[in-house]
Parts: sequence; C-alpha cells; structure tokens
Amino acid sequence: MKLTKITMITSMIILASLIGGCQDKANEAPNDAQDLIRPAKLIKIGQAQTSHFLNYPAVIEVSQSSQLAFQVSGKVDTLAVRDSDEVKQGDVLAQLDKRDYQEKLNVAKAQFENSQAEYERAKQLMDTKVISKSELAGKKTDFEVNQSQMISAQKALDDTTLRAPFTGNVANVLIEPQETIQAGQTVVTLLSLAKLEAKINIPSNIILRAPKEESQAPQAYIVLDAAPNLKIDATFKELNLEADLNSQTYEVVFGFDAINDLNILPGMSATLWLEPPTKAKKSSNIAVPLTAIGSNGDASFVWVVDEKTMAISKRDVVLKPGVGESLEVISGLTKGETIVAAGIGALAQGTKVRAWVKE
Repeated sequence: MKLTKITMITSMIILASLIGGCQDKANEAPNDAQDLIRPAKLIKIGQAQTSHFLNYPAVIEVSQSSQLAFQVSGKVDTLAVRDSDEVKQGDVLAQLDKRDYQEKLNVAKAQFENSQAEYERAKQLMDTKVISKSELAGKKTDFEVNQSQMISAQKALDDTTLRAPFTGNVANVLIEPQETIQAGQTVVTLLSLAKLEAKINIPSNIILRAPKEESQAPQAYIVLDAAPNLKIDATFKELNLEADLNSQTYEVVFGFDAINDLNILPGMSATLWLEPPTKAKKSSNIAVPLTAIGSNGDASFVWVVDEKTMAISKRDVVLKPGVGESLEVISGLTKGETIVAAGIGALAQGTKVRAWVKE
C-alpha cells in the first residue's frame, strides 16, 4: 500500500506530537522527584569515635547502698515501706513499739532534773561554806551521770524510728509488722539508683598505657544489653591496683547517671565502650559511616542536609585510608553538619528528606 503525500505529512505530525509529549513528561520527572519528601536515616556528624573504641562486658551496680538496722531491740509497730518503694532522705521506713523506751526516758529526765536542782543548791551552799568541796564534787558527779543517762535514753527512743539516710529505692524488706527483732538485725536494704556504676576488667597492656592525669581520662559510654540503641555517657571513677591472679586483669569502675525513662537496676548486663589510651594527639577529623559515602570515579561524596529546607546536596569529601564501619574525613565536612547515613543510591540533588523513625 502506498502512502499519499498528505497521509505521510499527517503521520509525521502525529509522531512528532507523541515524541514531544514524552519529552514533556520526562522534563517533569525531576520536579516530581524534588517535590517528593523521602524518609532517610540522618546523623549529625561529630568526632571520630565508635570504630576505634574498645569494648568490654560490664555489670551494672549501684554507687551507694546500705543495709539498714535498728540500733535497739523491740517489736515492729509500723512498717511504712515495701519492696521497690522510692523514698526520700529522712522518710520513716519502720517504727518499733516505743512505750518502754518512753518510760525509761521519763525516769531518766526526772532523775536528771532532781540531780540538777541538788547540784545548783550545792553550789549556792558552797559560796556560804555550808558544805565541803567533796560534797559539791559528789553532787556534780551525780548530775553528770544522770545527764548522760538521760541523753542515752533519748537516743534509744529516737532509735525506735528507722529513717532513710539518703534518697533511693527499697530493694528488700526483711521484717513483718509485730515481729520482734534484735538490735543490729538488717531490716531494709536501700539502694541509690540516681548514680550507677559499671564494672569491667581491663587487661594489663591497656592499663599500662592509660593516662595518669584524671583530666586525660578516656572517653567512655555504656550500652545496656536491654537497650542496645542507647549510648549512656560514663566517666572513670576508680581502678583496683591489684590484678586478678587468674586473668591478669584489673577491675575498673565507671560511673554514670540514671536515665529518667529507664529502670536501670544492679545486676543488669551491659557493654562499656572505651577509647583506647594513646600518647598520640587525638585526631580532630570527623568520621562518617561507610553507608553514607558514595563514589564518583576516584572521588568520594556524601549527601549534606540543609536543616532549614531539608533539601540535600552532594558534597565531595577527602577520606583518610582505613578500615572499619566508619572512615575519617580529612576535608569537606565540619562538625555539626547533618548528612544522610544510608540509602544514598536513590537520592538526587535537591531531594527533600525527613528523618526516618523506626515504628
């Protein structure tokens, strides 16, 4: 079948319009891509740390604990706390029946007041030389003895009330109401959970190179086995100078503050990440994870996020040769900037992102 000239012209016009339509849609695609807000894992870059840290298994302990006991014997009249209760310093924990101790104090006060009156009268008589110095000395001795007995009786009465010596949590209550207990018998175990400790054992080759100045103490943080995504800053507290004879390791204690939203309790397992000791000057370079680094030929780049517009832009960086989960950046970035940490292959210049949150 032969096409006429008019038919050929008409076909060419239709074909041209189709091609033009495809080109228009192709031109619109980048705009659509820019308008799309992609979820992305974002990180704010800082000093190179994690990939060079040492890690040791740790056990969580409290920095302050006390096994509380009454200093006098008696029957438990009131028990004001239960296991796990939170108490403040000075709160009443338990109370003994105080009637016998109150009666003893009343007797001691009466004896004290009587001896005090006799001593004062004797001093007046001494001024007129009616009594001898030895008689006055005897009255003074009686007064001092009765005063001491009254103070002891008052203390015994006060000791029938057991109060919290510090703010903390009741770990264990070991008595019951109406139970008769002896002086010195442990009745309540109190823990302070505001300040906690992590104990680790470090080999001698690490201790050997550890800085002696407290101001040069290595950076450390704790990761609980029960909360693996949370890093808790820790500070060096103390070092046991006697090595374990079997393992040739030294016990080191790091302290840290409790987290309001978490019940961190003694006995929990954790990992303490510790900056290795070195005499070399710390690098001021920053580090980024390998998943954030792209390559364009011989050049490396990252996607930097404009925190005002949340649009990304490609930034060339110079990396320090190395291995690990992250690499140091010699130039191209500054501390505090935000970059895309993963999934960079699907990104384009100007794409807007939002922080990805695990649901």
